[in-house]
Amino acid sequence: MISNKIGVKKLNDEFDEICLAHEKLKYPELDKITQLEIMETGNLKPIAELVPEYKDKGTPTKLLKNYITITKTEFRNYLIETGFIEKQKIENADNPEQDGIWLLKDKIIDQERGHIHRTWNIGNINEASEIYVNLLWEKLNTN
Repeated sequence: MISNKIGVKKLNDEFDEICLAHEKLKYPELDKITQLEIMETGNLKPIAELVPEYKDKGTPTKLLKNYITITKTEFRNYLIETGFIEKQKIENADNPEQDGIWLLKDKIIDQERGHIHRTWNIGNINEASEIYVNLLWEKLNTN
């Protein structure tokens, strides 16, 4: 148990160092497309690469608040324009029991290990896009 606490403390200290390094850079602005892609995919590599000495150490998601300046409306429009909703149809999954948040006919399902944990009824693509935007936007509220 003690060694686990030491590991967690070390990780927290490292994340604090990474956050401080980004603060010293004054959080340079990322272009809009990069921000949209980060929000869609969760890939924080563009943020990590701003501080090369820490790029392989992980990127705290709490940094998103400092780098994401797009609006929810811009993000929703991007998801619609790029066909994100269509890609989320369960029939497009490699395996119908694959973990993820999928579009299944007239509802969105949150599925893990083949078990559905949450569902949202939808009437059209606008409702679907709004749910996906809200779920993906939750990343900004971590930590």
